[in-house]
Amino acid sequence: MGVSHWLLALLLYYAAVSRASEVRYLRHSGRRESGGEPAAGSLGLSAGLGLGGLNNATENPIDLLFEDEADPSAGLKEELVVRGQEVVFECVVAEDAKVVEGDDSVEGEVRWYHDGSQIKGDLRMSIMWTGRLVMSHAVSADSGVWWCRRSGREGPRVRLVVTIPPERPYLEYGDARLAAGGRLTTRQGNSITLNCVVEGGNPAPSIAWVLGGEDISPSSQMRSEWRAEEGVFYSTSNLTLPSVEKELHNSSVACVVRHPALPVPVPVPLRLNVQYPPAFRLRRWPMWGTPVREGASISLLCAVDANPPSSPTWVKVTERGTTEVASSGGWLNLTRVTDTDRGWYKCATVHTFGRFASHSVFINVMPGGRTASVSSQNSLLLRKTTYSDGGRYRCVASDATRTVESDDVDVVVTGAPVVEAVNSTVLSIGGRPTALTAHVCGRPSVSTLTWLPPAHLPPVRPGETNDRFKAHNLTASETPDCQYAVMTIVGVRASDAGNWVLVGVNDRGASAALIRLNITAAAHSVTANGARAMSHAHSAATQAFLAAVLILFYAARDRMWA
Repeated sequence: MGVSHWLLALLLYYAAVSRASEVRYLRHSGRRESGGEPAAGSLGLSAGLGLGGLNNATENPIDLLFEDEADPSAGLKEELVVRGQEVVFECVVAEDAKVVEGDDSVEGEVRWYHDGSQIKGDLRMSIMWTGRLVMSHAVSADSGVWWCRRSGREGPRVRLVVTIPPERPYLEYGDARLAAGGRLTTRQGNSITLNCVVEGGNPAPSIAWVLGGEDISPSSQMRSEWRAEEGVFYSTSNLTLPSVEKELHNSSVACVVRHPALPVPVPVPLRLNVQYPPAFRLRRWPMWGTPVREGASISLLCAVDANPPSSPTWVKVTERGTTEVASSGGWLNLTRVTDTDRGWYKCATVHTFGRFASHSVFINVMPGGRTASVSSQNSLLLRKTTYSDGGRYRCVASDATRTVESDDVDVVVTGAPVVEAVNSTVLSIGGRPTALTAHVCGRPSVSTLTWLPPAHLPPVRPGETNDRFKAHNLTASETPDCQYAVMTIVGVRASDAGNWVLVGVNDRGASAALIRLNITAAAHSVTANGARAMSHAHSAATQAFLAAVLILFYAARDRMWA
């Protein structure tokens, strides 16, 4: 984890734990001359205040003090120094100060006192002729109250606190030490216990916990142990999360250590990787509840939320079980649906925790088409009508001697819109302008038309422009009640590739067309261009052949039904 992560974490947690006025530190005076070395003891610390009461007594409990608690020096000016740092005290005595009774100092003499004992100069501690006291390096035993006397008159008292900075804190899970900024993987619903360990330091540090930017220190427990042989505390704070939910996935949990010897709080962050089973979200075009007639198109989209991620597939439920149907990226696109497409569908996925499936959705394909009767004797039956069937019809009868024509009959085809791609697959070269075209028919005409690009791009409606994408207004078609919809892309990129869906809606229903956009790199030789041209020609010929076969099939079937 880089320096930038630490700076960001520091800014995030500093506000949550910067209650300096509420923090109380457990201190050890460091005195040794009064009763020998104190035995190691343990102190239980409440998470709310940072410290609490004594759990186990020590041999010298008077040496373990809380800040501003039963201390006669409370309220004095306090100076914090780090062990080994140079300390300088100036002897400043007010002119109106009274001579201390019983003091035998001569005029101009300066004496220094530490906790009531007079200090004599030595190699580490010097008293200058100006009265200044200089300690070359502070030790733990120097903690306490200091003051001077000049000519028997006493100066103000100062409380000196010699601190020992702790080692860099770290997190533990179970018996394993975790790397700062690392990831902890657990399953949804599991309980986890984290330990924040701070080795060294005097006074004992304060440890807070932050989860997702919120202070959760009251849920933790802290314990500090005094180690006399080292003259420092060993502190541990425990945090238990009884049930880790999926909402905590990718959240950051951190212990934040404060200490007088540290210029700023030190956070130890950890990222939670919460594994959870799949949850499904299904969408449909046209929208749910809209009737689907034969010959129309329908699209289903399945989004799976899971960790680890898993890919969705669509299956059709039959009497024999389930059968996987062709889908891509969660999309199930059914074009020109027939009665065989009617049935129950559901989205399934294979996950680390097993196989999962969504609830089933039913696609009901309704019969399409209308019948127009021209006369009582000779009828024209239009089955599976399309909008191109609309127009003016006339019956013509003839024999060997004459020809008779009936009056004109206007046939109007109404219903849900039909949206069809002019080319269901479009291949373009990166950097070139590209157009996607669809044929939109409807009576009444479509009220809403929306281009749905791949998931990472926003939708666009006719007349709108979004960056390089422009949806043109509808243009007239040679077929009655039909129009062309065109989407142009300036300087097409590889990121534009994917499924483009055009959805049309009127008051009778909705329809959608799918256009697959493929992007290739620019060719670098004439030979490559020629090969690509031949490939395109072959593809176009194949599509034309298939279209002709379908036309002949439908024509033959219509003649058979007629």
